Amino acid sequence: MPVSNLIHHIRNVAESLRPAERKVAEMVLADIDFAMSASITELALRADVSEPSVTRFCRAVGAHGLRDFKMRLAQSAAGGMPFAAAQELTSGDVTQVGTLLDNVAEAVAQGVKHARASLDPAVFEAAAAALGSARRVYFFGVGAGSGLVAQDAALRLLRLDIAASAFTDAHLQRLYAGLLEPGDVAFAISQSGRSVEVNESIQIAKERGATTIALTNAGSRLAWVVDIPLLLRVPAAQEPHAPGVARIAHLAVIDALAIAVAMGLTPRTLEKMRDAQARSGSDSVGEVKE
Repeated sequence: MPVSNLIHHIRNVAESLRPAERKVAEMVLADIDFAMSASITELALRADVSEPSVTRFCRAVGAHGLRDFKMRLAQSAAGGMPFAAAQELTSGDVTQVGTLLDNVAEAVAQGVKHARASLDPAVFEAAAAALGSARRVYFFGVGAGSGLVAQDAALRLLRLDIAASAFTDAHLQRLYAGLLEPGDVAFAISQSGRSVEVNESIQIAKERGATTIALTNAGSRLAWVVDIPLLLRVPAAQEPHAPGVARIAHLAVIDALAIAVAMGLTPRTLEKMRDAQARSGSDSVGEVKE
């Protein structure tokens, strides 16, 4: 029977494996992103074992071969992180308001913390630089989660005097992606990374010469398409009453990007932004201070 989380399973059985297989296990656990994308030759070289040892390791942990192993590894990395506080609430728990609030708050806190731990600072810096220097930025996202995050992201950049728009309709995404040019940025937001319309729009933008960025889960298909992948490891809510941890983690990253971009703005631009906010009567959310 396939294990529910391959990463945890490898940790549990590593000590019982043969020496060569144990070396592969240690290499995989040390760099899961590399293990998900590397060839059998690259894995063998990194672990300092033979290629047959890599194959034997895959079978020893329950996979049919390397391809099956990498697929299960990606699934575990994307959705199998243990968030104890996000466990399904029973109807009895819901009546205990204090417990409910504590559980949701803890799930959100753990989710954002896990997202921060999985985010590569160098990639984040590259994304902020691309946004700060972009002629215009188009955000693509669909659904009540990613679509709303895309709209919030566009608003944050508009407040920084950057020409930004968000598109949640499949037809409009493809249409506007085809209008992008070098110097522009196409920014996709997708928890699963499997959204056909978003992936196609990003591919169109990339072919047009625009810089492409994605905020998505590690191991997703979208992550392999874009120039700058902002990879998180946050599970999607499996139940309608489970906390929307992924959406909140995505909003946190967008906030961090907006702050990073704002820190690079000139005093003249900052003053222009303050004047615009004062005239519009907007609240302090997203306000930039020196």
